[in-house]
Amino acid sequence: MSRLSTLYQQIFSLSTTRALQLYQILRQGAVIGTSIALAKSGLSTADIGVYETLLYIGAVLSFFWVNGLLQAMTPVYSQLPASDKQHFFFNVFLVFAALSFGLGALLLLGGSWVVPLLTGLKTVPYYQLFCWYLLLQLPSYPVEYIYLLRKKARSIVAWGWHPFGLQILAVVLPLLLGYGLQESMQSLVALGVLRLLWTLLLLLRLGGLVWRFDLIQRYLRFGWPLMLNVTVGNLVLLFDNWLAGWWYRDEAVFAVFRYGSRELPLAQALATALGVAIIPRLVEDWEAGMADLKAMSRRLFHLLFPLTILFLFISKPLFPLVFNPDFAVSAPLFNIYLLITASRVLLPNSMVLAKGEPRIILFIGLAELALKILLGFVFIYFWGLVGLAWSAVLAFALEKVLMGLYLYRKHDILPERWLDWKVYGVYVVLMVVAYWVV
Repeated sequence: MSRLSTLYQQIFSLSTTRALQLYQILRQGAVIGTSIALAKSGLSTADIGVYETLLYIGAVLSFFWVNGLLQAMTPVYSQLPASDKQHFFFNVFLVFAALSFGLGALLLLGGSWVVPLLTGLKTVPYYQLFCWYLLLQLPSYPVEYIYLLRKKARSIVAWGWHPFGLQILAVVLPLLLGYGLQESMQSLVALGVLRLLWTLLLLLRLGGLVWRFDLIQRYLRFGWPLMLNVTVGNLVLLFDNWLAGWWYRDEAVFAVFRYGSRELPLAQALATALGVAIIPRLVEDWEAGMADLKAMSRRLFHLLFPLTILFLFISKPLFPLVFNPDFAVSAPLFNIYLLITASRVLLPNSMVLAKGEPRIILFIGLAELALKILLGFVFIYFWGLVGLAWSAVLAFALEKVLMGLYLYRKHDILPERWLDWKVYGVYVVLMVVAYWVV
């Protein structure tokens, strides 16, 4: 009983930072788990390519504004007076609901030109079902940030377990029962309904259901540069998918590239969560916040770099085992994308947001995108998909370098104040050596 009690305390005494990191891990785990299940389900590589193409379309048209608005929630809420905070969450939901409705109308009414524009294909099976899934689930995305800002760590974890565990089940169960992707997409639509109902019930429980144009205006004023920046940052990644699809025009090749063009899931999940959770601390106490950022980043290095090095060595035998033999050729691409860990663990963006300067992130993102497009076309011409992967690594590195330079030139913040250079440098060298050895 004492061990069970200890375990209970460890799980349910999480800080909101740890809880959000765990949530991000669960979300990434759902994506990877679904990919593994599809590869093991007996579906052809082309059919898997259909599912990945639908996800790609959704990401292109929703990722930028969803993530930009989510990033804006924390700094805007932290600076609001107490009387306005009660109404903030409902007005955020209204923004998400309105944009989701607009996107749904665009996709459903304009599919005949949206699909060819984004994929180079005339049609994609199950497209309309996937559009309804997006329309229903997108308004629920602020839920984890509502729990974060209200310091509800256990609720963050519960929200991560339930919807994303159900997401894997929704896709996989119909296939295990002998049905096809159509039934899987229908299950996802049903899941979207459940997520929306959960969100509405949460808002009713919190109260403050008052439309406030001034709050919406303030939120969008802070959020629009972030939306544009996320658009640019998302285009850096989605450009790879578009170029791979446009260059080869083969759904099987597209699936191979999608399975290989993944970062270390833990790196993206943990770094993103830490970057979001540290902003209120920086706003409250800048010096203490930077010290916390440096210490937490160091702990992140000790976890993520050894994992990255391990995956560099085991990815080649792991891919055909975890997925299927058709995806063995994805392993070299995955190894290159693993090197993005060196950039992902650096979090100067959080300091810029805490300073209330989102526009500079946009300008730096534009420079990153320009480099990515240039290198993408050149590298894929000479080195194919491998070259395309390397262009992503170099573009991500440029973003972090420029952000660090901005903090130094504008605010006189030396990198050593928020980054343990010695630990970071040793790990980066070891990771690069491991890549070349492999």
